[in-house]
Parts: sequence; C-alpha cells; structure tokens
Amino acid sequence: MNSNFINSNPTYYQKYPSLFSNSFLITKEQLDLLDISGYLYYQATIFTDRLIDEKDITKFPLITICQEESIKILTSIYGLESNFWILWNKRRNEYLEAIVFEKVLSKKEVVTIEEYETLADTKSAFGKVAIDCLYSIDNTNVAVYEKLLLSHKYFSVAFQLNDDIQDFKEDLKKGQFNWAVYLLKQQNIINKDPDILVKYLYIRGVSKQMYLLGIDYCNKALDSIENIAVPKWKKVLVDTKKSFTTAIIEIENYIEVLTSEVSVSNDFFIENNLQYSILSGIQFIKSKQQNNGSWREYVNQGGISNTWATAFITSKISESENLKIFFENEILKALDFLNQNTTETLWSYNTTWIEDADSTNFVLLSFLHNNIQIENEILENWLFYQTQNGSFSTYSDKKYLLTALDDKNISNVNGWLSIHNCVSAVSFYFLAQQNQNGNSFLRIKNYFDKNLKNELNSYWWTSSIYTYYYLAKTYQFLDETDKVDYIVSKINAIQNENGSFSDVYGENVFYTGLALEILLLSPIKNKQQIEKTISYLLQNQFSDGSWQNSNALQVPNAQDTVPNKIPFPIAPFGMNVRAKEFNRLFTTTSVLQSLSVYEDSYSSVTF
Repeated sequence: MNSNFINSNPTYYQKYPSLFSNSFLITKEQLDLLDISGYLYYQATIFTDRLIDEKDITKFPLITICQEESIKILTSIYGLESNFWILWNKRRNEYLEAIVFEKVLSKKEVVTIEEYETLADTKSAFGKVAIDCLYSIDNTNVAVYEKLLLSHKYFSVAFQLNDDIQDFKEDLKKGQFNWAVYLLKQQNIINKDPDILVKYLYIRGVSKQMYLLGIDYCNKALDSIENIAVPKWKKVLVDTKKSFTTAIIEIENYIEVLTSEVSVSNDFFIENNLQYSILSGIQFIKSKQQNNGSWREYVNQGGISNTWATAFITSKISESENLKIFFENEILKALDFLNQNTTETLWSYNTTWIEDADSTNFVLLSFLHNNIQIENEILENWLFYQTQNGSFSTYSDKKYLLTALDDKNISNVNGWLSIHNCVSAVSFYFLAQQNQNGNSFLRIKNYFDKNLKNELNSYWWTSSIYTYYYLAKTYQFLDETDKVDYIVSKINAIQNENGSFSDVYGENVFYTGLALEILLLSPIKNKQQIEKTISYLLQNQFSDGSWQNSNALQVPNAQDTVPNKIPFPIAPFGMNVRAKEFNRLFTTTSVLQSLSVYEDSYSSVTF
C-alpha cells in the first residue's frame, strides 16, 4: 500500500474487477477479495515491467510476494479445478507473447494498426483477468463477457497510445517499440536527440493525431458495451476521452505559444521617437487580432484567454479618443466577439471557462467606452460578486469553481473566492463612470477610502501597481486630488533609476506603462520622472512595435487568500505560477495607452 505507487497510478486499478461487476451475479465478499487480488497482481505486473525495461531487480522480492498473495486469494475463491485457471494461463501466455512481439515490431519497417492493437491487447492481458474472474463465477451470459473483452481491448489501445506519448523519450532511449516514434519515422524524421524529437512530436501533429485516435478507440469501447450496465467502466472510458480532449487543447496551446514566440521580433529600434513608437505599437496590436475579432493572450490552467484578453485590450484602446480612431474597425470586431461569447449572462477568461467578475469588468468598460447600453440583467448578475464590505471577488460559487477545476487534489478554493483588490479596483473604476448615486458605488468607494493608506496587494498580479493604477484613474475621474496625489507619490517613490518600474522579479515593462499613466496624472510635479520613463520605453521597443512580454499575471494556490511570497515560476499549468504572456499584448497595449496619453500633452521627443 505504498502511497507513492498509489498516487502515481490510475485509481481504478485498485478496484479493477468492480468496474465490470454490475453485469455478473457475485457476492460483495467475493468482489472485495477480487479487487484486492487484482490490485496486488497489477502491482506485481508494474514491477515486472520495470524489471524487464530497466533491469531493476530491487523490486524482485515484492513481485514474488504480490503474486503469491494474489494467487492465494484466487485459489480461495476458485479452488484448483476451476476453468478459471485455463483463462489464467491464457492471459499469462498473452503477456509473455507481448514481450516477444514488442521486440519484433521494433525491428519492422512497416507496422499496421491491427498489429498495434494486438500488442496493446496482449500487454494488458492481466487486465482482462478481472473480467475472466467475474465470468468464472457467473458464466450465464457469454455475449456480455465477449463484449466486455472487446471493450477492454479497445481501451487498451487508447491507453497504450497515451503511454507512448508520455514515455516517448524513455522508449526512444531504450529502443522499445513506440507508436509515436514509428509515426515520426514514417515522416522521415530521424534524430538522435530526444529533446529535439519530442518537439517534432507536437509540431508535426503526431501527438494530436494519436490522441484523436485514442478518442476513436474510446468511442469503440463505449459502443461495444452500449447496452451493458457497467457504469463504472463507462466512466473510466468517458474520463479517458475527456483527458485526451484536454491534452489536444494543451497541444494546440503549446503550438500557438511556440509559433508566436518565433514570430515576434527580438531586435530593438536603433532610433525611435514618440509618434513612430505609437504607430508601430498600433500596427502590432492590429496584426495580432484574430479573424473572429478576438485577441489571445496568456496561457494558464484555464487554457489561453480570448474573452478576458479581448475585453482588456478593447477597454484600453477604446478609452483614448486618439487611439480609438486608429482601431475603429478592430474595436467593432472585438465588440461583436464579446457580444457573441457570454457564459450565460456574464463573461469569462475564455469561451470554455466559467464566468467571473474581472472578465466582466473589462467587457463592461469596453461597452461603456463605446456607448453600448448595458442590460440591467447583466449588471444585477455582475453585482452578485460584490461582497458585504463593498469589494469584489473574482468567483462566487465554490461548487461551480471546483467542477470547472476538475482536480481531485483541489478541495479548498477559499483564496479564489475571497476579496481581490485588483478586481475590486477595476469594478470601482467602472461604477464611478456608470452610476455614482448607486449603493454599489457608495459601498466600494467606502471600502477603498478606508483602505487606501493600507498596503493594497494585487491578488492576480505580481505588483500592487496594477491595483493603484485603477484607483488613481478612478479618483482622478472623481476629482479627489488628495487621493490621486497620495497614489502618485507612492508610485514615484518606487521608480528605478533608469525610468522603469519593477515587480519582485525585476524590471517590468507592463507595470512601467501603468506607472507612467499614473505619473501623468500630475505631469508638472513629475516631469523629470516622466521623461525618464518615456526614454526607457522608447529605447526598449522592438522593431515589430511590441515591448517585452512581462508575464505579470500570477495564479496563486486556490486556497491562499494572500498569495504565497515564494517566487513563482513561469508555467502554462498549475498554481503558484506566473502565466506566460506569449503575444506581448497586455504589455504593448498598456504602454501604447500611456504613450498616447503622454502625446496628448507633450510634443514629439526624439531619443
């Protein structure tokens, strides 16, 4: 009962016979014993594979013990004369044949899918023993037994396809037959470096092709038992299909990120000026808009954002009348995309994720800046995210959120359901422009008025500059000069010597853009600081009009109401990570907006 072994293997192997038991007359005592016996033999089989593949003899005593205990249990159920042992010998021989057959296939130039099916089926021979066990106790329905075996065969092919992708590098090094390696060879892709080959596995579409094939085999497995009552087995097949679908999405995300990274410029402008910088930035953002009107940015646990990213960018380029003129067509397309992609009544991180207050914040701002009437039903549903003290949370329904995360290791999501100052600040900014007489506005204003002098962190962002940015703009709109001055002086104090601003990971262009716009709220007092920041931004613009991706979005552990202070790595999945800003859009848009605000007040400056 080693916990590491249990956690690193599919949980259904702990009760494998139970997956098929509904179709047979069997006592609970018998089924419990079969589950234990099956688990022990599964363990022995895994250790045997390791012995064969890795010459790891350390597990040899455990192999013997697991096999002995499993056989003892089976003998106590079937005795010595049962026909069950005929089936047992058949599965044992199949398993031994698989070892030989795999070596044969590794030397063949052409391997058919039928041969691969045979390999997968025989490698999983002892999985079929679970069905044999049940049939040996209740053999009244041969047709059901045979259909279950056929379903298991198809599942074994799907499982093997997934294994071949996961074990690609390992199998390649050992010279074992692997369908992914075989398909690459068929494309004449032969390279001795596994790290290079694994990229080809995704770039050439082989992994996606294999997952799609795996889904087909899961469908065949389900079709073959359509009229058989084995709900636990069907759930395994459906869950496997779901995991393959998720894997395909992750592959497509990986390809998109990779393609974007190789397409953007890494060369800075040799000479730059304000007008050219703004025009170049405009063209870059235009070039990244999708045909459906969306922009795509950041990749994390929920995938790539299209809805939230589109709303964020649209709200930015719609706020400045100067920018709005340049983006007239792009804004219309973006608004059309947002109108067509609500989740029920509100908006979400992307079109497949659940709704949240922050994505809706930026859609509301986009509508507001473009004089689009906002329905009362939308506002009522959005205000459901406002808490008792006036602040906002990003998510509000624990059950809904846990279902979306779909991770058995996550049960506590209090952090994602808690008060988030960064989200609240954007909500405050919208409410100030939408209705200053409403109770919702008065409550959130009271919240920030009380807490402004406290340290207001940004839950989803790596710096509090984000929260103070929206607060500064809100108080400026409300003409509360004392509060604006407080924020401006706070930001002024953290400027780097070269004019940039940082988060805990170093200089950050995204926050530099936001901070510049804050400083511009008090241009006379901060003229020198503003000029230094402008100089920094113009010197650090790439030749395609973009600025360095800042990876400023963080994903704290769902249970943490205050983000952990340990450094978060950049990763496309998981928690306590920073999401990758692979298209440079949030950074470029924020800098572009600040430069546009600057241009409204200052004439051209050449650096």
